[in-house]
Amino acid sequence: MSDSNEIKFSNQYTKDYDKTFIILYLVEGLFIILANLFLTIRLFTNRQLRAQKEFVIIGACLFFDVIFGITYFSAGVYRAILVIIYDRFPLVSMWDCFMTVHNQFFILIVVMAGITLVFTAIDRFICVFFPFRYLKLHIEYAYMLMFLPYLIVIPLWIPAAIGAYDNYSVKNFTMNCLMNQSLPLDLYTLYRTIRILTTIACIFIYLPIFIKMCIRTQSIYNHTKFAPGSTKNGKRLLSMTKTVAMITGSTICLFTVPDLITYFSPMISSNVLYLMNLNKGVVNLFIFLTTQKVLRDLMFPGSARKTSAMLPSRTTRTNHTIVVH
Repeated sequence: MSDSNEIKFSNQYTKDYDKTFIILYLVEGLFIILANLFLTIRLFTNRQLRAQKEFVIIGACLFFDVIFGITYFSAGVYRAILVIIYDRFPLVSMWDCFMTVHNQFFILIVVMAGITLVFTAIDRFICVFFPFRYLKLHIEYAYMLMFLPYLIVIPLWIPAAIGAYDNYSVKNFTMNCLMNQSLPLDLYTLYRTIRILTTIACIFIYLPIFIKMCIRTQSIYNHTKFAPGSTKNGKRLLSMTKTVAMITGSTICLFTVPDLITYFSPMISSNVLYLMNLNKGVVNLFIFLTTQKVLRDLMFPGSARKTSAMLPSRTTRTNHTIVVH
């Protein structure tokens, strides 16, 4: 075997690597994959729900979280195998780190996370401020919003591949392969900047939505005793308001703050920041399940049937246009 193909090792021992994060990546990643995949399948196999724009948008968020979970789960598997096989971390090139499965997904979700949030925020803005125009939009509009972020990320992936390949022969990174080891510094900073700016943009988009929902909810509350059924509408609007507020808050805490830290310290190797991003997937699922009854019924179909059986049977007219976040 030629010298160029010999494995060179760093002075860092794998036994000293914090295994806690590997376990968390595996456990939380697998939970996010299974829970969101189950909800996604349940939603898109429901004929009524997949024909509604609002639920297609939610389905897009759930599917993205499936990819989100795969990213961290694959990183956990990769590092678990690494610490089992090697006593010391091998030295690898930027291209070697770029070609790992988890970094391919990391590049995808770092850029797409903010873009997906912006599209979702714009959809909610149109729905709240231009409801009649929103109702006239066809279902294809929602599916376009679902797949467009994946098309946008492809042109951004190409310069990352070229930049990493230019460092093909320089083996100066440990094989644990964090994302900042798989990209040139300028591209790593660019991708983080895109997510920072898009998540901050979402905050400014959600702010007028939040104000509008509060005003509308208060108006409905004041007329509850005069307008039959307005109590149900008020609760639905309150549910939307809480969803918007909670998602905006979690985005700031778990996405924007870690991104700002890595932006100013791009070579930081702390896994805590990645763990904060990972917990966004768990928080996202919690928010949707606690604020949207439809998703709770999809996640726990047995409980939904039990509740329906306890209610008196009656014939009602179903409104298939449900405004949810």
